[in-house]
Amino acid sequence: MNYGKNYDLGAMAILSLIHSVTKGIMAVFGYFSRSLFRKMLLALFAIITITVSTLGLYTYDHTSSDIKQREIQNMELFSSQSATNLETQMVNIKSTAWNYFSDPRFQSFVQTLGSDPLAYSEFSGNFSQFVTDHSAVEFIVVTQLEGNRLIKGNLNNTDVVDFEDLKEIAVANNGKGVWVPSIAFDRRTGQEVSTLTFVQAVKNISTLSKFPIIGVLMVQLSYEYLKQWLSGLGETEGVDFLLVDAREETVRISADSSLPGKPLERRNDSEVLYVSQPLANTSWVLVGIVNVRTLLKEVNGLARDTILIGIACLLGAMLVAILLSSRILTPLKELKKGILAVEKGDYDIILPIRTKDETGYIIHRFNHMTEEIKSLIRKVYEADLVRKEAEIKALQSQINPHFLYNTLGIIDSLATLHDDDRISLISRSLAKMFRYNISAARTSTIQLELRQIELYLYIQQQRYGNRFKYTIEVEDSIYGFSIPKLLIQPLVENCFVHVFDRMSAQCELRIRGWRLSDQEIYLNVWNNGPPIAASRLAELNMLLSQDIQQRRDELPPSSIGLMNVQNRIKLLYGNEYGLTITSEQEQGTEAVIHLRKLGEEE
Repeated sequence: MNYGKNYDLGAMAILSLIHSVTKGIMAVFGYFSRSLFRKMLLALFAIITITVSTLGLYTYDHTSSDIKQREIQNMELFSSQSATNLETQMVNIKSTAWNYFSDPRFQSFVQTLGSDPLAYSEFSGNFSQFVTDHSAVEFIVVTQLEGNRLIKGNLNNTDVVDFEDLKEIAVANNGKGVWVPSIAFDRRTGQEVSTLTFVQAVKNISTLSKFPIIGVLMVQLSYEYLKQWLSGLGETEGVDFLLVDAREETVRISADSSLPGKPLERRNDSEVLYVSQPLANTSWVLVGIVNVRTLLKEVNGLARDTILIGIACLLGAMLVAILLSSRILTPLKELKKGILAVEKGDYDIILPIRTKDETGYIIHRFNHMTEEIKSLIRKVYEADLVRKEAEIKALQSQINPHFLYNTLGIIDSLATLHDDDRISLISRSLAKMFRYNISAARTSTIQLELRQIELYLYIQQQRYGNRFKYTIEVEDSIYGFSIPKLLIQPLVENCFVHVFDRMSAQCELRIRGWRLSDQEIYLNVWNNGPPIAASRLAELNMLLSQDIQQRRDELPPSSIGLMNVQNRIKLLYGNEYGLTITSEQEQGTEAVIHLRKLGEEE
């Protein structure tokens, strides 16, 4: 035979089995690791199972130990009480015998047993009454050493009794009463059985003798009574009581008729519990035998109930876990879908907020994030459009600055030749304004802006004369604030184009500026012209509140300056800042710009 080949095949089979088992374990691990829901269920199942099992085993171990110890104590106490009850009857029998032993009339009766009819009738009646009063007694016998005897009780059992042997024992004890094993007759089975018999030698007690033995008194316990007594003790399920001869380790009396005469088998295992209680003044022992399972029946029931409760708790906990985990995982799954949608460019997705806990907060922040991303994309797009439009307009209106400078210089020279200072000042102011407007810087300070506006107002002052006056009230602390260049001038120009050019009365214009906090300021341009119509004012404020694209689509030609100012503020400072307009009868019209301090990077 090829043993080497067989060995290789066996090793290959083992390796294949190990590989299959490992592959199965990895498959199960992968199945649970791919889902947070399954991992949570597995973790909860493991925690609950381990907890219930640990508590169940701990409870069962301690409870079974306590109940077993308690039942042992109860068995020992019950055995002791039962043995005491039997011993009490035996003591009563012994006391009766001792009373006869010390009675001179009884001694005389024994000596003349059968000769004195009156004495015979008296003691015969006493013996019969004694047997009647003591159900544990089978019979009572008084006999001479050699001669007559008196027997009362169950006479059928006397045929198997070895009276001579009992006499010898009584004589040997020389008047001391003792309990000895003896033979009895089982009427049900017709077999000889064992019981206990009390024997005591009767002496002639007188001052003229040495107390010679004149007879023997015997009292035998009823086998049937003892058997029924043991049966009554063992009424508890799984408990048996026996009377055992301790010298021979042999069962003498038992409720089970098949056990008497057989050796007592003591099993050395934990399934059977033995409790013994010796009977006083005898070689017999009351033995209780009980199955440990019977003792632990209550514990086993408790363990069964614990297991059932544990299973019910496990199922309930798993159901609750499924419900709770679904409340957690459903928003997470929706969040996953939302993230995938955002990755594909869908920024309009809005996830439902189902709870107010941490998952609800995460969903809320995700929706806010998508809104912010969409807003930033729109702002970048709109800013790019504005930049391109500005570039186009700049190209369309591009002129040669040297030509304008030279032209304004010629006008200034001619005004000087003709001694007209006004023309010279106007041309110089216009040149400064143009130089400021075409400078490369995108931002300026409030102080420089106000200088530019003063140049513009000087030119307009020459036009309107005494019919126009203006004031500028700006806090010194905000002069250094950076703002977009030419942010205030369009508002000032609107006052002349839409208000003062149509007025014949005194024209007033006021420019104010103040600090709201360290980071925020307000700029105000007011004129005393007639109020703007309510419908027109509502239309302007609605346009100012819209986003850039809507303002561009709906922008009327007369509002280009206002919308330009608003667009630049919103793009640079944010949606919470901007331009508002109010106009009331006899209060004039007011344009208010709300700005914040720009950072260096802005």
